[in-house]
Amino acid sequence: MALAANALAVLLSMATWRTLLSDLGPGVPGRTATRIYFTSYLGKYVPGAVWGVLAQLRMGGAAGVPAPVVLAVFLLNLIVAVLTGLAVGPLAAPWTLGTEAWWLLLPGAVTLAWAVRPGLLHHLAAFAARLARRPSPATRASDRGMRRALASATASWAVSGLHLWALAVMLGAPPLTALPVCVGGFALATAAASLVVVLPDGWGAREGLLLLSLTAVLPWQEATAVAVASRLVCTLSEVLVGGAALLLTLPRRSAPSPA
Repeated sequence: MALAANALAVLLSMATWRTLLSDLGPGVPGRTATRIYFTSYLGKYVPGAVWGVLAQLRMGGAAGVPAPVVLAVFLLNLIVAVLTGLAVGPLAAPWTLGTEAWWLLLPGAVTLAWAVRPGLLHHLAAFAARLARRPSPATRASDRGMRRALASATASWAVSGLHLWALAVMLGAPPLTALPVCVGGFALATAAASLVVVLPDGWGAREGLLLLSLTAVLPWQEATAVAVASRLVCTLSEVLVGGAALLLTLPRRSAPSPA
């Protein structure tokens, strides 16, 4: 169950990216879009934050997607993923931070505001581009496309947290209490750790943050085991899904013409 849950979450994250690509750019065949996404996605295991965007720029350009559109999709997808992750995170707050957790509601309020007024997200994208000393996105997603991206990203976080819940329950966590703790804790830890660009896929940072949530429902030893097992499950499911997608979308060889 843990492996299947995270595999489904990976596919939902691809749906978020494809929604933004379809909304912002020219039509790209499904097979080509899948190859672009998963080549970039698996690049997150390489230290540094540039490999994913470089892969998208090169492969997107070959597919006829202008570089400004590729950069806009990459940036908006990152913002949507982080914001929705931080918005789902407060599910774990009552069991981890108690009355001090009120401030975690802020990302949820911001994300809700963007769901109502998606155009606000473009202002954040422009601000993030200025911080990175890059040009602001030249294209703008439609309100409908942005809402669909927010919905699929939120669903991805909710489903991905189920793998952590399954592992925690296996080691003795109370199922009902562990569900919001694991779903919210995983989303918050992963979204926050993704900002630590010097570590491949937030290795170490995510596990440390996960422990803060897991110790609300498990002793330290079991919580540590679940955090480590979560990393293994996520890595395995991502490599399997990504590898299978790349194999299934290999360019088809044209049949040799008869002599």
